[in-house]
Amino acid sequence: MDQDFHYYGTFHSAMSAGFGKDDATLIAKASNFIDFFHEDDYASNWSLVSETEKSPHYNVVAKMEYPRYTFQHGYWSTFKHPEDSVWCTYHFIPGNYDDPAGTPSREDIHGVDVASYIPRHIKRDTRGGEYILRKYNIEKLNDLLWGRMLNRPQSALSRRLIQDTVLCVGDEGRLEKIISLAAGGAAILGSNRSDVIHRFKLILLGIRAHVIADTWAHQDHCGLDNVMNTYWDVNYDPDSWNPLKFGLGRQSIDYNDGSFKGWNNTVLTVGNSTVGYVLNALPGHNPLDIPNSNFEATPNSTSYLGHGWLGHFPDFSSVKFRYKPCWSDPRNTIERDNPKEYEAAWVELTSLFYQAKTGRKLEINEQVKSDISKARQAIETPCDLAKFIPIPGRVTSQKAWQKILPEQPGAQIDTLQEPDSKAVLGGVIERKGTSYVNIQSDLYLFQIAADYHFHFIKHYLKANGIYQFTGEWSKQRSTLSDAIVNLFE
Repeated sequence: MDQDFHYYGTFHSAMSAGFGKDDATLIAKASNFIDFFHEDDYASNWSLVSETEKSPHYNVVAKMEYPRYTFQHGYWSTFKHPEDSVWCTYHFIPGNYDDPAGTPSREDIHGVDVASYIPRHIKRDTRGGEYILRKYNIEKLNDLLWGRMLNRPQSALSRRLIQDTVLCVGDEGRLEKIISLAAGGAAILGSNRSDVIHRFKLILLGIRAHVIADTWAHQDHCGLDNVMNTYWDVNYDPDSWNPLKFGLGRQSIDYNDGSFKGWNNTVLTVGNSTVGYVLNALPGHNPLDIPNSNFEATPNSTSYLGHGWLGHFPDFSSVKFRYKPCWSDPRNTIERDNPKEYEAAWVELTSLFYQAKTGRKLEINEQVKSDISKARQAIETPCDLAKFIPIPGRVTSQKAWQKILPEQPGAQIDTLQEPDSKAVLGGVIERKGTSYVNIQSDLYLFQIAADYHFHFIKHYLKANGIYQFTGEWSKQRSTLSDAIVNLFE
């Protein structure tokens, strides 16, 4: 998903669940900020201070050596050393396995109405493409052993996240315990305790909302550098003698962006990124060609991470697309209906927010149906992705969300910017080698909540024998004490 849904869609969902404008705005900002808290902008030692403005002499309350990043931004590091603890924690949580013992049911988590409304969890068979990989790419065959790592909506882990979130926001003592285990925790709670707890609750809700929403948009991909994230040409037929169906050379997908053009076939390329301007200046290329970021992707051997091969297509709410992922038998075509999946994501977030606000399960009454209808209108608003002068899909979707909102967020962000300054959580006072960060700021509370979420995911995956993180970032101590795991026992 992109900023259109993570910010405006999340805001609409929180408002529909009963949150006021200011609280819904902070939830949306925290959700959206997951994609912008990365090493390029925030890599430094943090000195946590009581000041809120620049000072010649800061009162340093605590220090933190490594922030817990929620996004990996550096192109070189992402391609060569993708951090599993980032991608599998915040963007592609593993969910392709049977429910471990004691997992709550969908009805336990959401109640009957919501459980009946949104699709159930389906476990994918990731060995369907094994015979083709064995023939053409045998060195990647063992990648299929990680089929359990595919991100799947309504998975056992997804349900546990919602259960834990509702538990946290309904128990101020638990929230206080989490904060107390952070660097400088006593100082954070030493003043304005009620306000700090309240903002921390909203920020945690936003972080979890981002992760849950992405189980719908990022489904069938994983947070590892793995061949399962690649695909064959959509016209590839392993049983055909037609040279056009051999799947050689091009790797295309079919898509329908909801406009009058219907279904189209395209090849996604890195040439549609800013690199395209450089490529078009080379001999044999047309310098007048305008790269279209809507069709930007990395379908080559440099990256097998996440949905990089599919570019932004999982992030376009109005789009349907067809492709042949390498984990599936290429005799079959997978069709993703983004409008349907995004609507389910909106309903699940609204269920989460409603429980957080009221302590009760959401019922799909006439008012909720009306709100779903408005969300569907925004989600399905078509975007002509191939316009001569292209407009990023998220911008069209942003305007659609703004149109249906009965009340606008406290900060209206421009999704063309990545990020808009109004979308950034404040807290950094000054950077001069060390970052001086206000200890009660939204930014530091975000860091604590993000670190809590990381430890929850890490503990769950290890305890259930699903996966253990190996990346360097997963070994770094951030803000929370290791004692945080006692809350998960």
